[in-house]
Amino acid sequence: MNNNFSFPVLEHSAPVCDINKALDLAKNWMELDQNAIVTPLVSERDCNFLVINNEEKAILKISNHKEERGVLEFQTEAMLHLEQTTSLNLPKPKKSIDKEYLLQREIGGEDCYVRMVSYLEGVPLDDIRAEITEPQALHLSMGNFLAKLGIGLDSFSHPNEKHRLLWDVAQTENLFDLLGNIQDKQKRRMAEFSLIYFQKNTKDLLSKQRKQVIHNDMNPDNVLVSIERVNPVVGMIDFGDMLYAPLINDLAVACAYEVIRMESLYGGSKDLLLGYHNENELSNSEVMLLPMLVYNRITMSLIISEWRACKHPENKEYILGNIDHTWSVFKEIKEDEIEKIGTQLSELVQQS
Repeated sequence: MNNNFSFPVLEHSAPVCDINKALDLAKNWMELDQNAIVTPLVSERDCNFLVINNEEKAILKISNHKEERGVLEFQTEAMLHLEQTTSLNLPKPKKSIDKEYLLQREIGGEDCYVRMVSYLEGVPLDDIRAEITEPQALHLSMGNFLAKLGIGLDSFSHPNEKHRLLWDVAQTENLFDLLGNIQDKQKRRMAEFSLIYFQKNTKDLLSKQRKQVIHNDMNPDNVLVSIERVNPVVGMIDFGDMLYAPLINDLAVACAYEVIRMESLYGGSKDLLLGYHNENELSNSEVMLLPMLVYNRITMSLIISEWRACKHPENKEYILGNIDHTWSVFKEIKEDEIEKIGTQLSELVQQS
């Protein structure tokens, strides 16, 4: 591995915090009564809890020991900015009793930053997917929501917006250093070919696209839905992967998850694209680039997940999830079809 490869937040284990400690931490934001309930939530690199106190709900977030304060301030300021620029249902940072958004506390022998955000009502998409009878309406709603979020962030900037994040599409070429963590030789070669495809076909085109701060993680666990609504997406959470990047990659991230589910690069992208474009118009070059970026995001997901599973065997099951299915879909994406799908998506947008 390249000696310069270093992404400490993903390499360092998540904080370990028990219920009693979480209750004590929550008291910095809320006056808890004796019936207050604290429930641990699943998280990739942090430690989060749902706090219920009487009728009030909130999320207590304990950041990874390696997370920099400036990055957390960036995320906080972005959420505060969105309160002013959009009516979307999004987490809102809560000030502590001492009027601070971030507190530093010792958790498990390590100093970690702690914060609290509002709780959003709604069901995570993956928990209710089987009950959704109109997948097209879902995808249109997802695209529309993400476009509005992008518009809300368009005027936002922050000194830490360009922080290093392995999930940044600009870090794609660093993933060559992680290929050795993929044990299966055929899978490793497929991933390597995809990284080479990025170098030869995607990289230069991507450098010419407009950039801004983006959410960068519209995955089914972060999308909150209500099947009773015509537009089922009612909120989105988790601003932990935010950064300054090409705007079109925000949509590519969302599409990647739906492409895996639908087992179709075109089918998983088209309605998300239409929903997005109808709210925030994309250029033809952005639309043509979309399937390339979806392909790249799936590659990133596979490589990073395999690497993190090696780094954190204790959390391997959560990290890998349904990775075998992702590999099987990835295998069926043919590089000579990607440009054709870009053309199909471009024609679809022009006809809409």
